[in-house]
Amino acid sequence: MWLDNDSSDAVTYFWQCAGEPENFPRSLERPLALALPVALVKMPRLSLREVETWLRLRGVPFSFQCESRAVRGCLVAFGGKGIVFVDGSDPSDELRFTIAHEIAHYLTDYWLPRQKAIEKLGMGITEVFDSLRPPTIDERLYAVLGSTKLGVFIDLMERGPAAAEETWKAETRADKVALALLAPPDAVLKASDLGADRFAERLDSIVKTLTMSFGLPKPMAQFYSVELLNAMGKGRSWVEAIRYA
Repeated sequence: MWLDNDSSDAVTYFWQCAGEPENFPRSLERPLALALPVALVKMPRLSLREVETWLRLRGVPFSFQCESRAVRGCLVAFGGKGIVFVDGSDPSDELRFTIAHEIAHYLTDYWLPRQKAIEKLGMGITEVFDSLRPPTIDERLYAVLGSTKLGVFIDLMERGPAAAEETWKAETRADKVALALLAPPDAVLKASDLGADRFAERLDSIVKTLTMSFGLPKPMAQFYSVELLNAMGKGRSWVEAIRYA
């Protein structure tokens, strides 16, 4: 399967809350405003210092506790609400994917774990998530508290190399959810010509579809195309695999 169950639930939840799907290529800006308590803020040449300044001017004395650096996107969430900051000077395809990636983090790493805890333990558990009080003994036993960041939730979409090893899994999951929001597998496969005998030709067809019809950045289109072809049994043949090894 392309998505695990929790990730698939996140995509379904988003579109249910938005009320209607968006035409392709999707910006996700209107669906985001309809679906989630998350504001979208575009800044030129986004950096950690710019985010801190924006928050401080609005009465939020928040600090990243590190040197400022340029980032493509940033999610700051607290009290069930969130703000997605993006670099508005990025090309439209990069901007589109950054927004989707940060929505994915909000859903899978913040909002849905919080909602599951509320369903299990009641609204009082939000005081623990928001670091207003320590968890009780019973609350400590609830598994989600052991795997969810308490207090202010932060995600940064870096401009440099891939994420550090300890965050790779979460970043990969967010990438996959973002791709499913922007370019659902069924829609991509329906729009692509997969009848070619050679893997390279099938790959080229999906990459062109993803960049031209769905507006994805080419590196993500390449990654997604290979994953989709492998998932449906149309990846490289063993002969091609040996040839390109």
